[in-house]
Amino acid sequence: MTAHGATAELLALLLPGPDETALLEACLHTGARAVHAWERWRARPGASSATVCRDLARTRTLLPLLARSAARNGLALGPEALAYVRAAALREEVRSVRVRRLAAQALAALAAAGTTAYAARGVALAATVYESWSLRHCHDVDILVPAAEQERAVRALAGAGFHGGPRRSTADGGARLVHGSGLALAAHTRVFAVPYYEVPLDAFVRSARAVDLDGTPARVPAPEALLVHVLGHATYSASRANLRWVADAWHVVAAHPDLDWSDVVARVAASRLAVPVATVVGYLAMLGVSIPDSVAASLRELAARSDRAAQDVALGGVHAAIASDTARMWRASISWRGRLRLIRWAVAPSRAYMRSAFAAAHAWSCPIYYVYRPLRFLARHLTGRPGPWRRARASTDSAAAA
Repeated sequence: MTAHGATAELLALLLPGPDETALLEACLHTGARAVHAWERWRARPGASSATVCRDLARTRTLLPLLARSAARNGLALGPEALAYVRAAALREEVRSVRVRRLAAQALAALAAAGTTAYAARGVALAATVYESWSLRHCHDVDILVPAAEQERAVRALAGAGFHGGPRRSTADGGARLVHGSGLALAAHTRVFAVPYYEVPLDAFVRSARAVDLDGTPARVPAPEALLVHVLGHATYSASRANLRWVADAWHVVAAHPDLDWSDVVARVAASRLAVPVATVVGYLAMLGVSIPDSVAASLRELAARSDRAAQDVALGGVHAAIASDTARMWRASISWRGRLRLIRWAVAPSRAYMRSAFAAAHAWSCPIYYVYRPLRFLARHLTGRPGPWRRARASTDSAAAA
């Protein structure tokens, strides 16, 4: 087994399980595959008609997609589940009207102030690849702005009713604001919350497109950039558990049959994301996303050639994505090579990983983090609580906000 093969055992923790996969197939596919997937999900061990609504609530942001699939494919949801799913879809439709209106107001204010702003994540996806906004739950409004323009952007957003609070900073160095209605807005200055994966903003938004958002011109990254953003974020964020990233990737590819896959591979390589993304792309292909075999092969080749730092950062992303559950990572290591790889990452990871995970600005400070790291793991084991350094939790070893 190669070093990457040992890492791949742990990267599998990023992927949905069999029951989650069945639900995703029921939501996203059409015809017999959707029907059979729903039947598998209903027949899973421990499932009953009395618990179906409770189980669906765990991934409630997928329910508008399930409602659409039920109407298209005639899924036998049952009276209680059907009423629950329809109610969830209706709530999302009402919410989407408010999100769309406030997103347009925010982008209009930024444009009037002369800032260089781009719609990102949920808002960008809802506006460009989903059939309707109500199918893509937007927890908040995400925008990308150059760091040099952040303060001007914050002032412009204040004029649109978005104001900062006690938790103004985001994990990736941006500003988190809240509208008077309660809707949050994150003005990100970096593409990814993990410094190791960061790319210059101007490179990420090259070939950005103009879209109309309720009469407001908005700039949205190219679909290739949107896909890489979705996949990259899913490799380190605890929000991946809501499974929206799978639906997002599905809809980006479905909406763009002419997707430039060579650009996707180039962007993954530039972001140094090949190790985790190769695993994620393999899952999406199995699910039925139209990913060319040559693309999956190119990503696997990039991952196989990756250095130790790239693998360490990928494992740090897994650790963050599963809420720092090191014991779960140990159980997922099915080979002795895999467990040795985990021990090495936990005790003595590469210097490049340490500088990324702890945002160490100077090489001389790295030994301090090497001493701190095993003490932190010991403290977590004894107390069940995370270590005290919030800066570490703001990057690779922490959950990024959805």
